[in-house]
Amino acid sequence: MATKQALKRLTKEYKLIVENPPQYIEARPNEDNILEWHYIITGPPDTPYYNGQYHGTLTFPSDYPYKPPAIRMITPNGRFKENTRLCLSMSDYHPDLWNPGWSVATILTGLLSFMTGNESTTGSIQTTDQQKKYYAAKSIQYNTFSNTRFKLIFPDVVEKNLVELQKRKAEGHPEMEDIKETSKYNDAIAKAANEKAINIEDIEDPEDRIRAEEALRELNENKDKNSADKKEKAGASQIYYIAFAVFLFLLGVFVK
Repeated sequence: MATKQALKRLTKEYKLIVENPPQYIEARPNEDNILEWHYIITGPPDTPYYNGQYHGTLTFPSDYPYKPPAIRMITPNGRFKENTRLCLSMSDYHPDLWNPGWSVATILTGLLSFMTGNESTTGSIQTTDQQKKYYAAKSIQYNTFSNTRFKLIFPDVVEKNLVELQKRKAEGHPEMEDIKETSKYNDAIAKAANEKAINIEDIEDPEDRIRAEEALRELNENKDKNSADKKEKAGASQIYYIAFAVFLFLLGVFVK
């Protein structure tokens, strides 16, 4: 639970970041936990991350701003391991370097700067620029369809993403080749979720009702038969084991 000072400070920082967001950065707290912040970094031009959409979290300690947050990136990106604490000067890996005057905007600006560089640290990975570009091209699709936390925290951004993805699909972007199958899958899930079981009493046609009743009766008979078969097999197994135990006993008697 956040202290009064942490609550006051983070509430103020959210207001400031909404009024004056840093370039390429968006951030907001979880409505149920102000110590858990989510951010989106948009890949800047002249980098292999251009137009990528990178979602991650800042997890603040209850006594913030006296201690730094844990920093993670969730969207696959080619620079950092996903869902892994990053060792940065403004993260919880280095409380000795932390400055209480730093803010959410400061932290995320520093993260973006480090991301576009080439320094290695705990939680970073090495990939080619081509791989980073691939992840950037797939990032919006990943966040929209596969990133549950992103969809919960940024529903407004998801709506914009869907429009952007349809636009890319219409333009024939190569990374959109599998979005059709993804959409079919999501539509099928939604349809199945809305389907209701049919009650035999609701079937108006007499012949259809008779066929349905016969099918249901046959299904129940098969269930009963399978249950009886299982019991019969279980009983046979018990008889087998008892007979085997008696045989071993008699064998022991004869040997003596």
